[in-house]
Amino acid sequence: MIGKQTKGRGFRKLLDYLESREKAQIIGGNMSGRNARELAREFRVSRQLNPDADRVVYHVSLSAAKGDKLDDEKWTEIGERYMKEMGFDANQFVIFRHHNTDDDHIHIAASRIRMDTGLLVHDSWDYIRSEKILRQIEIDYDLVQVQGSREKLNRTPSTGQIRRIRREQLEYEQNKRDTPPEPSIKQLVQQKIDEASRDHPQMPLFIMRLQVAGVSVRAGFTRNGKSKGISYEIAGQAFSGSQLGAAYTWPGLQKHCGVDYQPQRDDLHLNELLLNPVKSLPVAEPRQPAISPVQTPTKPQFVPPPEDESLWLALENYLTQQRGLLKELVQRLHRQGLTYVDEKRNIVFVKRDLDGEKLGALVWSKPKQDNRCLEYGQNSHNQDSWFHFKLGKNLKGELKKVFLCSSPVDALSFAMYDMHAHKGLPPELTMYLAVDEADKLPLEFLKNFEKIAVVFNNDEHGHSAARAVMELLPHAKRLVPISSNWNQEFLNYLSNSHFEKIEY
Repeated sequence: MIGKQTKGRGFRKLLDYLESREKAQIIGGNMSGRNARELAREFRVSRQLNPDADRVVYHVSLSAAKGDKLDDEKWTEIGERYMKEMGFDANQFVIFRHHNTDDDHIHIAASRIRMDTGLLVHDSWDYIRSEKILRQIEIDYDLVQVQGSREKLNRTPSTGQIRRIRREQLEYEQNKRDTPPEPSIKQLVQQKIDEASRDHPQMPLFIMRLQVAGVSVRAGFTRNGKSKGISYEIAGQAFSGSQLGAAYTWPGLQKHCGVDYQPQRDDLHLNELLLNPVKSLPVAEPRQPAISPVQTPTKPQFVPPPEDESLWLALENYLTQQRGLLKELVQRLHRQGLTYVDEKRNIVFVKRDLDGEKLGALVWSKPKQDNRCLEYGQNSHNQDSWFHFKLGKNLKGELKKVFLCSSPVDALSFAMYDMHAHKGLPPELTMYLAVDEADKLPLEFLKNFEKIAVVFNNDEHGHSAARAVMELLPHAKRLVPISSNWNQEFLNYLSNSHFEKIEY
């Protein structure tokens, strides 16, 4: 049995299609409507529970293998079981049976919005879960066993691997070994790629997921930008995409796994990921002996851009008068050497590691609407440093909360927003950290905090980066400004409310 899933935004178009096929009939579900118009009206009930949700339409077709013929009752049982095991146990759905092809098949149209909570059905791993459910349905209903679409595109294990797995399985069943057979390195890489591509991510996010999972990725491109291929490495063993199977080559990832690749959008970020891979999530390891001073590698000392002190007052006025920032906060950052104007008349925001050492800088040469800056390249250690500062009633207390922002100005602006919300300094010690890409996160540091909020800009870059960050930090919350960025949001807030002096 083959299952094909899609998600969309409009019920009526899908229902019109399902109803229009010759001899189409409704054979099951939990809805009272008997035609497309009535069903579309009925689906509005769930949609009203979560009007802001996107892609709420779920459509799956289930096709039996050639030679298998099922009656309406069996198809209804299978359809209802499939939906329940896919997590649609409190959702509206309707089952149509079609007879317009040689393959016996049904279509199920459903709302992804649960009627009990108003939340969307979680769709992580849904393609992998679907194939596992269908394999078990084939067994339980004595149907022809069908290879899943991904399995057909995998390179099969070698004869030696098959013998090893059979031998270890027999030993496990005879209690001669404590664990079931381990998958081969090759199968492990295939599994990790399957997991990373489960929800049709953009190519940079797909690569980042593999890197976090401990898989090194290499990709080559010709001078005109065409891909020369992709390879994967884990535990010192490398495989080309073609060695793993057609689904794991560069074109196969797009065609068979649904990985979304757009050169103009993705290539710059891809190059950064391939040159500076995201570190895999930390695993408990034995402590390594301390490196002696002679062996300690030395980094080139970072020298920030020289300051033009005569331009400080102009910057202070710009940040306070035009950007709405609190004068005392701006002055504090200047005293700490974290913001100033350099000799080339650029606004500089100094980056530090989490211990406070200055290791890099962000340069704001021409203030843009999205407030993003450029990295200062000279002797900067940009992967290990960030622009950040802390606010709280007790600066010596324990850090409790972290806000991740798109840029230094947005970090300062959101801090102002936070202070207005608390009518003063936040009661808990809070860090505001500028980091606009998921591959630049201080993951080992952030994983220790329960309270993390992603407050990136309300634009394509901000949404894409937020999705990637929350992939790595699933417990984080997303806050989106109504305006394009948090500085504009704060300025709008000031213009629409009575400005009260904040105790700082």
